Amino acid sequence: MDDIISKLSEIFIRFPGVGPKQSRRFVYFLLAQHPGTLANLSQLISELKKDVHQCEQCLRFFIPCLPAGRPTTKNQADICGLCADETKDDSLLMLVEKDIDLENIRKMGVYNGKYFVLGGLIPILAKNPAERIKEKELLKLVDQKTKANTLKEIIIALSVTRDGDNTIEYLEKLLKPYVSKSVKISILGRGLSSGTEIEYSDSDTIKNALENRH
Repeated sequence: MDDIISKLSEIFIRFPGVGPKQSRRFVYFLLAQHPGTLANLSQLISELKKDVHQCEQCLRFFIPCLPAGRPTTKNQADICGLCADETKDDSLLMLVEKDIDLENIRKMGVYNGKYFVLGGLIPILAKNPAERIKEKELLKLVDQKTKANTLKEIIIALSVTRDGDNTIEYLEKLLKPYVSKSVKISILGRGLSSGTEIEYSDSDTIKNALENRH
């Protein structure tokens, strides 16, 4: 039977960018902490799912911001501030891989449209590509927007990697039925170097990639 150090290490290995050696370092780091620190960490983790909601439109995670003592309504709990913001351009829909990509682009102030978080990329030769991204939710949102005649452009903003390029090809085929004279699909310009991830791109790079999308 695996000991608790091995079990925790196996959990940390599942984190993005974490290997076997680093996962062990995390465990030994926790062992060196004060019991109060571990108790606080445990409490925050247990409350994470309770306090953080997932937007039913863009699928990003967010924390509802309400005045103290005011109950949360279903709509306020299910729709994030970005999707509810009427100053955002509803005719633009940007598809990103993960929440941190969305936050990176949002903070740069180079884009003023709406977003959709795919939740992953599609590896080459993936057996069930539809399960790698939020395909059903994406098609539902695009269908609603096209029927309401509010959508003009879908911007695919994915990392310039093999999986990113493969996902772009898949999305172009998936969304082809919605392309018309009034709706187009564009891809970030190659101001992004090959192998670049959106998460680590600076504002100038993102701005150039958006301006040169095609």
